[in-house]
Amino acid sequence: MKISLIGAGAWGTAFALHLARTGEEVLLWVFEKELFEIAGKTKENAYYLPGFTLPDNVTFTDNIKDIPEFSDDIIFAPPSFALRKTAAMISEDLTGKRLLILTKGIENGTSLFMSGVVEEVALGKAGIASLSGPSFAREVAEGLFTSTVIASKDKGLSLYFQKIIHSNTFRVYTSDDISGVELGGAMKNVMAIGAGIIQGLNLGANTLAAYITRSLAEMKRLGRSFGARETTFMGLSGMGDLLLTSYGKLSRNRLFGMELSQGKNAEDVIRNQKSVVEGYYTVKAAYNLSRKLNVEMPITEELYKIIYEGKNIQASLQDIISREYKEEDQ
Repeated sequence: MKISLIGAGAWGTAFALHLARTGEEVLLWVFEKELFEIAGKTKENAYYLPGFTLPDNVTFTDNIKDIPEFSDDIIFAPPSFALRKTAAMISEDLTGKRLLILTKGIENGTSLFMSGVVEEVALGKAGIASLSGPSFAREVAEGLFTSTVIASKDKGLSLYFQKIIHSNTFRVYTSDDISGVELGGAMKNVMAIGAGIIQGLNLGANTLAAYITRSLAEMKRLGRSFGARETTFMGLSGMGDLLLTSYGKLSRNRLFGMELSQGKNAEDVIRNQKSVVEGYYTVKAAYNLSRKLNVEMPITEELYKIIYEGKNIQASLQDIISREYKEEDQ
């Protein structure tokens, strides 16, 4: 069958490669004109996923209007800050389509999860599901075993995409807790920045274990405000993705935190990055959301102050350590 995929970053390209291996015919929309020309000639994404040749059942387009014409199944994988603008380019053609979102994040300004952004653009006239879980793009491209979860308010839609995507090397579970799944996928990028800071400062395994545990508690606390199930955060899109992004050497968010620990300016680091560091954008949205909902999120607050207000990292660590003692909450 035919599947359209928007976004030729590392993750979008790796996902296109996975779908091609399962026998699907994929049309991949490429934003950068130069990359489109290179990929068309070499069948390789030299910018974001070098070293992998895409098979003939993956074709490329730089005209986003081709996407809804090619298939009723559209997968979104642009950066979170570009999702609304990208989806709006084909908003009139989304009615009745089946949409799957790979993008993880919270939109600044609206505080919407990615499914909410697309739902607004599509005027509620399309079926929407989100995929999340521990899935480094390069490992998916290599065909290493990966497990993810697809969430939707429409169980039938989750099952539909599960059947298409699932393979012997890419296991897919389903969930109806789309808020919990999307929140976990978004917040793990934020928390991984702090994990990178801890590792960059060589603060030890004890500190990192405590940090990840409290990060998970903070994610669950925010999730309650959206009616998310706490068990969701113990699954693939919560604990699974948090562990991968906090410890994995391929994590851009972890690396960003390590660079911050060396005294580098956040904006300078982001400016020099070719790939998107989603946590940089999500931490601002999450901080504003926590204040709006009056949810206590001390880790998120300190990371926001370090990244956007230039707070000294040692001062932030001291402020976290010296918080009043309390009963452990989950």
